[in-house]
Amino acid sequence: MHDVCMRDTTFHSEVSRMYRKWQVDPVSTDAKVRLLTSLALYSLILDRPSSAERDWEKLSTALVLDTVTTKPVHELFASLPALEQEDAGHVQALRLMSYRFGAVSGPSATAKYWAYLTALVGLFLEQIATATTEETPTCKSILDAGR
Repeated sequence: MHDVCMRDTTFHSEVSRMYRKWQVDPVSTDAKVRLLTSLALYSLILDRPSSAERDWEKLSTALVLDTVTTKPVHELFASLPALEQEDAGHVQALRLMSYRFGAVSGPSATAKYWAYLTALVGLFLEQIATATTEETPTCKSILDAGR
């Protein structure tokens, strides 16, 4: 999804501008956006009684975004499979961020960065949805757009 979105030069420029404005590392932030999106999808799959192996393909992008923005953060990390070392490091960073939400009173740099990540997930989902021909894009249509 990320690579398809970033092929659009206007979108790429906008995301790059946001990274500069927010003063965040683009490579690390991109990795966390990818993982946060994957965590939401994985969480949705685990929460649904699956009648078919490909049931996840019918999940809407709106449902994925809703999961990222409204599901309790700790639930996104439940029952994760084994990950590659680099991905495991990014997941650990996301997990540590989630622990800090309630640990600081007042404005929190961690909560602000998490808000940036969730905003970016929404932007990427919106951008990839425009590449599909469906009125209500699903996970399958998004994956097909990336091929």
